[in-house]
Amino acid sequence: MTELPAEAFEILLRLCAAAALGAAIGFERRVHHKAIGIAGMVLIAIGSTTYMLLGRHLAETDPSSLSRTLQGFLSGIGFLGGAVIFKSGFDVRGIKAAAAVWITGALGLAIGTSYWGLGLVVGIVTAVVLFVADSFPDEVREEKQEPAELEGSSDKNG
Repeated sequence: MTELPAEAFEILLRLCAAAALGAAIGFERRVHHKAIGIAGMVLIAIGSTTYMLLGRHLAETDPSSLSRTLQGFLSGIGFLGGAVIFKSGFDVRGIKAAAAVWITGALGLAIGTSYWGLGLVVGIVTAVVLFVADSFPDEVREEKQEPAELEGSSDKNG
């Protein structure tokens, strides 16, 4: 059996660390039946780490490529986060999910650029904040929402 080169092992370690943190954030979202679950957050974390590792590699020959990688990624992650925000009348939903997408991308970028501590702390703090925040019911918001059985009532014939 051949050994993995040190660089390949480091890449694998970074991707696994980002995936674990993304999974923790996604697990919280799934537990509370929110948009974007485990797989989505893992993919965001792995993707952002991959982009940053690629940017670092390209920066060896073109230093400005790191900046362009960050700028391009931030535009893309903003678009993805915006896709989970819904507005209905005066009620806006999905802000926490969008923020979780944005932060998961950021922690992947941190891990991809060797800021391990930053990525780990941000991932853990984010998961804790989401768990705590979703542990307290919002009675006013729950009153404004329609019952679940009314949402699917128009699909009874189809």
